[in-house]
Formats: sequence, C-alpha cells, structure tokens
Amino acid sequence: MSRRFFDDQPFAAQQPVVLGPGPSHHIAKVLRMGVGESLTLFNGHGGEWSAVLEEVGKKAVIARPLAFTDVDRTAPLPVTLGLPLIKGDRMDFAIQKAVEMGVAAIRVLNTERTEVRLKGEREDKKVDHWRQVIISACEQCGLNRPPALEGPLPLSDFVAGAGGLRLIAHPGREPLRAEALAGAEAITLLTGPEGGFSDSELAAAGDAGFLPFALGERVLRAETAPVALLGALWALR
Repeated sequence: MSRRFFDDQPFAAQQPVVLGPGPSHHIAKVLRMGVGESLTLFNGHGGEWSAVLEEVGKKAVIARPLAFTDVDRTAPLPVTLGLPLIKGDRMDFAIQKAVEMGVAAIRVLNTERTEVRLKGEREDKKVDHWRQVIISACEQCGLNRPPALEGPLPLSDFVAGAGGLRLIAHPGREPLRAEALAGAEAITLLTGPEGGFSDSELAAAGDAGFLPFALGERVLRAETAPVALLGALWALR
C-alpha cells in the first residue's frame, strides 16, 4: 500500500499538481521519497487518488494524479465525541485514537474540573495542532474524510446542541446494551474530564437527554475512555 497524504486542493487525472507545504515537507524532508515513487492523495471531500511523484525539489514537490477511487471508509454510524481538555500529549492520543476508531466529529470541551485552560494565541496554536493530529491519523488509518473539530467550548453549549442518541460515560452505572442503539441514526458520545463531571454537569446532561452508562467496573482514564467506548459501540452495533 502506498503512503497516503492529505492535501486540500482539487485533483484531476494526468494533471500535475504542486503539493502544499505539509505533504511536501513530509515527502521531501522526512520520508526522503524520490521521483517515480507511488503515493495516494486525498483532499477530504471523499475518495482518493493514486499518484506518482514527478519532482522532489527544495522548493516544490510535484505529483501527477493517475486514477480516482471513490472509496469511503467512514464508520457506519456518525458519532460526535465530546472530549474534555486533557493535559499534555494525552490529548493528542485521545484525538488520534478517536479518529482511528472512526469518529465523525470531535468537540473539545471545557468543564468545571478541566485541568487545562487555553486562551488567545495558545488556544489557536493548540487547535491547529489538533487538526494536524487528525490529518496524520487519517493518513495512517485510511479515512478520506477528516473528522470535523470544534472548540474548546463550554460543556453547557455542547449538551444543549447535542443530537441523535445521547450517551454519557459515567462509572457505576449499568453497561450499555445493544438494544439502546436500535434505530439510532447518529450518536453523541460524552466522556469525562480528568477530574470527573460535577453533580450539576451530570444533572444538566441528564436534562438534555443523555443516557448514562458504564463500561465494566473500572474507571478509565480520560484519554482511554473515548477509544474503549467507541470500540464498544461498534461491537454492539
């Protein structure tokens, strides 16, 4: 399987294109690929292109798209993940693995017990970084439509605007059963922050129609819960 690269521009068969700074740097400086090597290109609008490198230079990397494949590897049920901010690299881990597990959208949340607070330029840099984490995960796992990313936003805004079947991970509750997913056309999944949800937050989620459930008898870390819960959803589905 050829290496995959995301580049948000239109492609056409046999029409060479200058790749953007991100894929160009990765191809020329990191992977040190050469002229004639095969690659796969996708632009986030569905499907992917087989391509070949025509030029790998200091100033430009040029690829020639060959053939389009209308393949869609998105999950069978769209899941929007409400993910409270997590400290350090563990946030990257949670986002990366959620993408690999087929999440359709990620909403980064601020909660009462969130241990990280972002503002201004620091927030903008983090959001840009998380978008790159998403792109890299898509390049690795085969998704051709990168999940949408929003936030950070208040938990209250997230629960108020949630749709579909609404689920909230809550230790100590009953496990989720397959019957709960019957007929669902979309799911909103809310996982907890490092300090857990406050009683008022749990009450607000309940008022907004969120169904609390647990995954076994153990309390999962904030970065582990989204991955495990998404896996459980697909297994039950």
